Amino acid sequence: MSKLADAIRRSQRVEAGPIGFGAARPAPKPSMLTGYAGLLAGAAAAHAAGAEVVLVDARAGGLAAADVKKLRGQAGDSPLGAWASVADAEAAKSLREAGLDFLVVEADSTPASVLLDDQLGYVLALTGPFDEHFLRSLEPLAFEALLLTEPPDTLTVARQIELTRVSALARKPLLAFAEPGITGDDLQCLRAAGIVGVLVSEDAVSAVKERVAALPPRRGRRDERAVVSLPRGPVAAAADEDDDDDD
Repeated sequence: MSKLADAIRRSQRVEAGPIGFGAARPAPKPSMLTGYAGLLAGAAAAHAAGAEVVLVDARAGGLAAADVKKLRGQAGDSPLGAWASVADAEAAKSLREAGLDFLVVEADSTPASVLLDDQLGYVLALTGPFDEHFLRSLEPLAFEALLLTEPPDTLTVARQIELTRVSALARKPLLAFAEPGITGDDLQCLRAAGIVGVLVSEDAVSAVKERVAALPPRRGRRDERAVVSLPRGPVAAAADEDDDDDD
């Protein structure tokens, strides 16, 4: 399991409350990850601002193992990923050995051999429209998350339903880019739709992280009222006969 998968799992874990009188209640744990997505130059500042995930966009200039080693030192223990063109499994292995935790891959352009390194985490870049058959085919694949490449625009009910559909059909956690000014209400709606983490620019990390920390606890599903029905069959008929005998 990569550091990214571990971070996602921790953020989604619901912790039990304290037991016993006077038990100290721990500080509430953020229910979403706040990460950085951007160029190599902004990674150090983003980590210093509290980014829980660092994703470097190196599609334009490429990414060398030496760059990853430098990034690893800047990112500390945070999950470190790259969105970069990787030629084959050997190139992916080189980045992983330099300290890369996960790699963002594209379905149409990344060679399938890149996925052979099972010690590296993989995130699939996902661009709409979202075909149902394609989404269902992702479940058995070893992607630790799906990255929505288009930041959610005005979050209408229809858009939230669409995001929920993606998460439900693919059965994978969703990461999404977010605008610096995203509100707490929109973050709460994204969380309800299956978004486990938002990625922002380095200058927005601190503010967005504060909004995530202020979100209310997740809502549980509304349970339907239980309906009690008595069986009408041989067992019920036998019970009726026993009652008649007693009389």
